[in-house]
Amino acid sequence: MVFAGVWEIGARWADSLLMPTFLEAMAALWEIAFVTGEMWPALGRSNIALLIGYPIAVVISVPLGLAMARWKPIDRAFGPITAIGLALPIAPLIPVVLVAMGLGLSPRVFIIVLFAWVFITTNVRAGVRAVDPSLVEMAGSYGASESQLWRRVLMPAAFPAIMTGLRTGLGRAFAGMIIAELIMLPIGIGSLMLDYRGFFQADKLYALTIAVAIEGIVLALVMQAIERRVQRWK
Repeated sequence: MVFAGVWEIGARWADSLLMPTFLEAMAALWEIAFVTGEMWPALGRSNIALLIGYPIAVVISVPLGLAMARWKPIDRAFGPITAIGLALPIAPLIPVVLVAMGLGLSPRVFIIVLFAWVFITTNVRAGVRAVDPSLVEMAGSYGASESQLWRRVLMPAAFPAIMTGLRTGLGRAFAGMIIAELIMLPIGIGSLMLDYRGFFQADKLYALTIAVAIEGIVLALVMQAIERRVQRWK
C-alpha cells in the first residue's frame, strides 16, 4: 500500500505521459487481462520456453552438481566451465545463439538453460560439499553402500542447498526468458512490451510489467510450497 501511494503521488506530481499513476496502471492491467485479454496469449507464448527450458536445466544441473561434489575428476573437468558460467554475462551471448540457432523456440529454450544451469549446479555442488565429512566416514564404517550413502546422508543434508539452487535457477530462467525477448526475440511478453512502448501506451506497459512481477512472485511461492512439502515428506 505504501508503494502504491508513493507511486500515485509521484506520478501525479510528475504529470508525464510516460509515467501513469498507480490507478491508471491497475485499470490498464484489468483491461489487458480481462477486457481485451491480450496479455494471456503473450504470457502463454513466453512461458512455453520457460516450461521446457527450466526442467532441462534441472535435469542437467542437479546430477552434474552432485557428481562434481562427489568425484574429483568430474569436478576438475567441469569446475572451470562453471566458473566461466558464473563470471560471464549471458545477455551478450544472446545474439550469438540467435545466429547459430535461428529465431524459433529452440534458441529461447537454450538461452533459458544458459541463464539457469550454472546457479543450480554450483548450489547443488556446494550443498553436498558442505556435508560433515565425519558423517560420510561414519556411514562408510558401518558398511553403507554408495546408494545408501546418497539416500541416507548426502541428499538429506544437502537438501536445503539443492532447493536454494532450484529457486535461484528458476528466477534466473524467468529473467532469461524476459531478457531474451526484449533484446532480440520480440515474441510473447517482449513483443507486447515493445508494442506498448512504440505506441506510447505507458499505462499498459507498466501494467504488463506488474503482471510479469506477479508471475515471478507466484513462481517463487510455488517453489517455497514445494520445498515445504518435500521437507515434510523427507
